[in-house]
Amino acid sequence: MAYELMRTESGTHAARKAVRHQLKKALDALDHGRVSSRSVHAARKDLKRARAALRLLRDALTQSTYARENAAMRDAARPLSRLRDSAVLLEQLEQLVQRYGSPGHALHLEGLRRLLRRERRQVRHAEGTPAKLRAPLVALRQLHARSARWRVGEHGWSVLGRGMQRVYGKARKAMGAAIAKRSAENLHEWRKQAKYLWHQLQLLQPLWPGQIGELADEVHRLTDYLGDDHDFAVLRAKIELRREAFPDPASRAALLALIDRCRTQLQDKAFVLGERIFREKPRSFAARFGRYWREWHGSHD
Repeated sequence: MAYELMRTESGTHAARKAVRHQLKKALDALDHGRVSSRSVHAARKDLKRARAALRLLRDALTQSTYARENAAMRDAARPLSRLRDSAVLLEQLEQLVQRYGSPGHALHLEGLRRLLRRERRQVRHAEGTPAKLRAPLVALRQLHARSARWRVGEHGWSVLGRGMQRVYGKARKAMGAAIAKRSAENLHEWRKQAKYLWHQLQLLQPLWPGQIGELADEVHRLTDYLGDDHDFAVLRAKIELRREAFPDPASRAALLALIDRCRTQLQDKAFVLGERIFREKPRSFAARFGRYWREWHGSHD
């Protein structure tokens, strides 16, 4: 369960508690004898929520504190991301085959499947043992301890609003870059910023559950489209690099064509949805949420 805001707390205290709550959940997910795909997935989500809440808190912290803690969360998440990517590519391949029916089932993909299974085992051995995760766990414990001492003051929307406006503005700008050039890098950046926005909306949903919940669902759907597109981009790059997995060049060419077709469909859906989500200017978006905050919290900050 994610941290839930309370009316009796200042915004900055609530955001700090949200960060600490998600860090503790990430630690709980990883700090045991056996690391599973489920625990890695849970810890990654918790760290993303923690980073989103940290962005709400940014203007209450010193620049050096924010930079240090954001980097600490990012670095702790990196081995988890490599574990996740190695596990998901095989799943995405099977979903693609199922999605396109007969054309997908007709492809000769056993060589690619063997390659993906072997690489998944290698990454698990290299990154997924308790010994390999010891350093990220130590870093997260230290970060969790430091976060209790962050001096964040007793601020409300004057701080949270700037944090949300910054994230919304970055996501909106990233969408514009992706529209101008549909590169994997631009689309991934859009997804990353939209994910922060989604988690911020989840945290702020008590301000107006129906209205904000509906928007959060739309942003979640957007990140799903962009996430699937990213996974297919990674899979495509691997297919391009590892041609030895395809004794049959025709199957390789047909698979790349299916991936390109699927990515175009996902991107088109993302852009249609994104145009609706990001139609407001960042200042107007943050001001609207400021009104929600003041009505809910009963404060003028």
